[in-house]
Amino acid sequence: MKQLNNITIRNFRGFENIKVDGFNQINLFIGRNNSGKTTILESIFLLIGMSNPALPENINRLRGLNIKDANEFKYLFHKLKFSNKPEFECIFDDFSERKLVLNPIFKKNINTEKINKKVKSDEFAIDASTSSPLITGLELDFSSRERQKPKKPFKSSIIFNPPEISHNINNVYKEELHAVFVTGNSDESNALSRFSEIVKRKKGQIILDALQKIDPNIESIHPLPDGLYFSYYDIEELMPSNIAGDGVRKFLNIVTTLAERKNSVVLIDEIENGLHYSAHKQLWASIITISKEFNVQLFISSHNIETLNCLKELLEESNYQDFQKKLCVYTISHTKKIGVKAYKYTFEGFKDAIETETEIR
Repeated sequence: MKQLNNITIRNFRGFENIKVDGFNQINLFIGRNNSGKTTILESIFLLIGMSNPALPENINRLRGLNIKDANEFKYLFHKLKFSNKPEFECIFDDFSERKLVLNPIFKKNINTEKINKKVKSDEFAIDASTSSPLITGLELDFSSRERQKPKKPFKSSIIFNPPEISHNINNVYKEELHAVFVTGNSDESNALSRFSEIVKRKKGQIILDALQKIDPNIESIHPLPDGLYFSYYDIEELMPSNIAGDGVRKFLNIVTTLAERKNSVVLIDEIENGLHYSAHKQLWASIITISKEFNVQLFISSHNIETLNCLKELLEESNYQDFQKKLCVYTISHTKKIGVKAYKYTFEGFKDAIETETEIR
């Protein structure tokens, strides 16, 4: 699978303009809360699934924003202004490129209580009471280009027509890449279908080995019609996975996501959420092992120093030292002179910063 090499983000949420370069197989974004780590993960997610008009709505839902009308798409736009169109561009390691622009769709047919105005060449409706554009949806203007080949442009859209939402999908474009976004609040109900697919490929032992690192009493995993069940050494009956501890369920959600499909991109936001400190190192070990087995490119955010220290300690062990060169660590800083900038650390820089207690979060 080709890997993402860099991304440029313009006018998306809190970012006016930022470029993050030099991605590797394992990419870790660290920093203070509200620094933009999640926004970068969302940007990558949108680009990998750029033909899917449901994604702009879905990433807001992941943040707990249940969109009731199209005007709430403003939370995707820098400074909440629809004139600031979010743009995303990236280059892969095979020099192929893709670009996505989110264009607001404004209402044109209005009743007598509305006022038609023309601004430059764009015609849209303005509510007389609020003087704000009436937005009905988003158009996804996306394109891809293989190396030394012409660019191929496409469009799709999401339209709000309460109480319905319609997705106009471009049936010509066929997406070859696959990405999954995991948050601290991600629904674990799909773990059954994911594990079932993994079992079909005879890879279920990888998941069991991972879970046994945090709960050695788990003897086996059973995908049954009504859910996943665990067999424990000291319990006669199978136990449903949804009554296991929060840490086990979070662990299960992450490792089944990683192993579900080869050659994919997995984004994990705030990886430490829901896990006890004692499980962090085991989780990193499982993530690294599974990402290698299934050729997964990882993008992970964290702000927890204990979690970061567990990663450092793991990569210093002989069995994992080869992964030091596959890790890139980024901090996101907001500066007065040059705006938002991503600073990249190699493993050695990451290690030194932790050992000297330099502020890298």
